[in-house]
Amino acid sequence: MADKDILQVNKQLIDRRLKDGLAVLREYYMVQERDIDPAFANPVVGGRPYRVRSFDIWDVGNLLMMSATEVEEAQLSSFVIMPYYKNLPLFSTDYVYTGEKRVVLIEAYDLAVAHDELFEQGIASLAACADAWDDAPTFPTKSCWYDDIRPVCIAKAPSREQDEFALWRFRDALDLFIKMERSAPLLDDAERARKWELNKGYSDRLIDEGGVSTDRWTAALGADNVRRFFDEVFFGAAHYII
Repeated sequence: MADKDILQVNKQLIDRRLKDGLAVLREYYMVQERDIDPAFANPVVGGRPYRVRSFDIWDVGNLLMMSATEVEEAQLSSFVIMPYYKNLPLFSTDYVYTGEKRVVLIEAYDLAVAHDELFEQGIASLAACADAWDDAPTFPTKSCWYDDIRPVCIAKAPSREQDEFALWRFRDALDLFIKMERSAPLLDDAERARKWELNKGYSDRLIDEGGVSTDRWTAALGADNVRRFFDEVFFGAAHYII
């Protein structure tokens, strides 16, 4: 059983990361929180209660913030941006705390309508961020179908002493994503329709073919409910149909 003090420390780190990430976005964008189905706001998966929030980032896309702090094992937070208005990757981050142990996952998924110079430069910048994080052990990830469309995967297991540094790494990656977004032009209607198809296809495929964490949600809620959850909350495709 984890010590109560470390559980509180972990909860504070989780709350701080999400609060700070949202504050950073609000420095650059209009960010509006959505009302979501109560069943999706506080789902229980694998005995773990989650708190879920969903936002619209004006002229960018969907923001998902999710946490599970009232547990003794695998306290976690997710901060995920799915762009719909620009040629940008899915930006996904997860921080998991199990007692004194930490796992950090920062990923970019290639859902691009075109591999233009701005897109390639942005991916290269995020990949350089990954290469620079060489003072924490790499955490092994399970192979999955989406490996081929995941050009950036930072999977680290920093020590407790590196907690502040790990939070700084999240901010660094988010800043790089924002820089990429600020340089990219808005898509035209045809491109936006194609971007929506790519995003929705990725979301559906997670359910149909499985994913490391998606499988647990499907087992708990059923495929139809998870599809609704993904469309309305997690990736937000239902809000961006063109």
